[in-house]
Amino acid sequence: MGSNSIRISAELFAQAQRQGEVLSRSAAQQLEHWARLGAAVEQSGLTVGELVEFLRGGASKVERKGSLEQTPWAAKRARQARDIAAIESGDASNESMSWFPGGRARRARAIKSPR
Repeated sequence: MGSNSIRISAELFAQAQRQGEVLSRSAAQQLEHWARLGAAVEQSGLTVGELVEFLRGGASKVERKGSLEQTPWAAKRARQARDIAAIESGDASNESMSWFPGGRARRARAIKSPR
């Protein structure tokens, strides 16, 4: 895997070094870990405001269940509920929610499978 150089603040680097030592990670590994966590939170559908509220100990629209790990799942379940409601109301179709539109999943064959 290749690498690139980036500029970060000395304080952030020092924080990554300190936290990385506790978890047997280098500063670079700790920063990569934090970046993956941040990407996962963004993909969960939480807004910045909801995340800030959660981290401060509030429970606005985000269902507080005791850990940040469970919060993205709550957001995912909420998104699924909205999708189901959209299908049931006719605002969206099953086809529009499919990962494989156009019936491609039905026509797909496993490698070396009989036709």
